[in-house]
Amino acid sequence: MNLKFLHGLLCLFAGSLTAIAGDFDQANQQFRAGDFASAAAGYEKILKTDGPDAAVFYNLGNSYQRLGQFGPAILAYERARLLTPRDQDLSVNLMLARKAANVSGETGVYPPLDPVLNSLSRDEWAWLVGVAALFTGGLSAVGGAVRLPAGAVRCWVVGLVCFAGFCFVSGATALYLRRAEASRGVVLSDTAVIRLSPFETADSVSNVRAGMILQLGGKSGDFYDVKASGTNLRGWLTARDVEAISLEATLR
Repeated sequence: MNLKFLHGLLCLFAGSLTAIAGDFDQANQQFRAGDFASAAAGYEKILKTDGPDAAVFYNLGNSYQRLGQFGPAILAYERARLLTPRDQDLSVNLMLARKAANVSGETGVYPPLDPVLNSLSRDEWAWLVGVAALFTGGLSAVGGAVRLPAGAVRCWVVGLVCFAGFCFVSGATALYLRRAEASRGVVLSDTAVIRLSPFETADSVSNVRAGMILQLGGKSGDFYDVKASGTNLRGWLTARDVEAISLEATLR
């Protein structure tokens, strides 16, 4: 009975993988055929049912870019970058999308530190912190239990502990500085308007371009309190015109 149940689960899992691969291949075929709208819909469906995936986000961004929808394209590329920050093709396409949308490339919370902070994904930084903590704890325990001989061996152990400690501090600092990423959002529409208050009838503060990165604050009704980093631009933007970059937002 247990073997039959396990076999059933394995068959169900294999069938799910086959269906996912089939949907992805179909969307890729639609993209190659020039049916970018259908391809984008297919990639969106995969993300909705199976969760965040760097390759799907990347292809989704390419589809929207071909459609001239630079806000959604930049959003997809930014989400892919959270998963694969060192992908050169992704970086190039994101740069091209920003150029086409005529928006700034400085999108991080701390632009001067972006190259370092984004050199690893948040998961990779977290792994670095965890491994460094375990390594430091293990070496410290060994050093406390075993009397190390003076000379090269002790120097190596001390050096390794210092290196692991540096990795731990670096990773923890990066995660702390990137905590505000969850509040970053991408403007989706060229008709987006920031208003003085969270009402459609409120006075306009400024129009904003599709693809622009904003900091999302509190929400009132269907409006976000938004702010453009490095400027005094602040106001209320309807939720249909902006979407959070965070991967958690894709799971809602």
